[in-house]
Amino acid sequence: MATFIYHPDYYSDVGQHVLQTRKYGKTYERFQRESNIPPEFFVTPEPASQEEILLVHTEEYLNDLLSYRHTHRTVPSELLISKEIVDAVFLQTGGSILACRKALEEGRAINFTGGFHHCFADRAEGFCYLNDIAIGIRSVQKKGPVKRAAVIDCDLHQGNGTAVIFADDPNVFTFSIHQEHLYPHKEKSDLDIGLDTFTKDSTYLDHIRRAVPEILDNHRPELVVYQAGADPYQEDKLGALRLTKEGLLERDQFIVRACSEREIPIAGLLGGGYAINPEDTVEIHTNTCRTFWDAEEHPRPR
Repeated sequence: MATFIYHPDYYSDVGQHVLQTRKYGKTYERFQRESNIPPEFFVTPEPASQEEILLVHTEEYLNDLLSYRHTHRTVPSELLISKEIVDAVFLQTGGSILACRKALEEGRAINFTGGFHHCFADRAEGFCYLNDIAIGIRSVQKKGPVKRAAVIDCDLHQGNGTAVIFADDPNVFTFSIHQEHLYPHKEKSDLDIGLDTFTKDSTYLDHIRRAVPEILDNHRPELVVYQAGADPYQEDKLGALRLTKEGLLERDQFIVRACSEREIPIAGLLGGGYAINPEDTVEIHTNTCRTFWDAEEHPRPR
């Protein structure tokens, strides 16, 4: 079974923006409506504490966020900055921390937001004010018993901030599969697969089937954080990969099943999604959440 983490205050008003902040609530509502999962499997998070955030981010950057200041550290977010937005980010990050903890307890957990992988320790970037992936991992490392973790980042965009944060930590393996000729400026993950424009399901899934088992078997993580971006979708506004909904679902099933077979806890984060039709983003995210629930029913990875 799995734990699902959601709070209605994940939503914040970011104005006229490509970021679809209503997708969190819509995904939660659709998943609840279609899955008929008992309420005891849903939990609400608390906001991340300043102590938890400082496990990754600098004090100067945190002070800018808490003061809602536009500075050279916050402006690269490409977002407004306000109390409502910062409060939502702290809560979303708390959800990702809780997903890591619940995954260790239950085997699988997923946050109905998260995956803000562009944020660096000392500055925002690319719609990301806190790197919840790194904060979640550092939090469970500090409190134990996790030492070794792996980030499997399947967003359209490279997880550049996460790569830099963990660059000198051999206990955290970072993997990113993304469109190569696209934002952001690329940093060095432990394993990067940069895809050509117009890459389709078959090529993408071949990479996943090869790389993920190698990471799990060679690095032997005690926790996987899976950034399950919906934006490799063929009708996403920000990219030019050509994955179908069916291909993205097969990706999710393979990764979750690969972890389950090896008894590796997996924490899921929904990542990006900017489809021309926002309901497509919601459907892709809902499929990801459903995969976490019924992983044992999926066929074995091919």
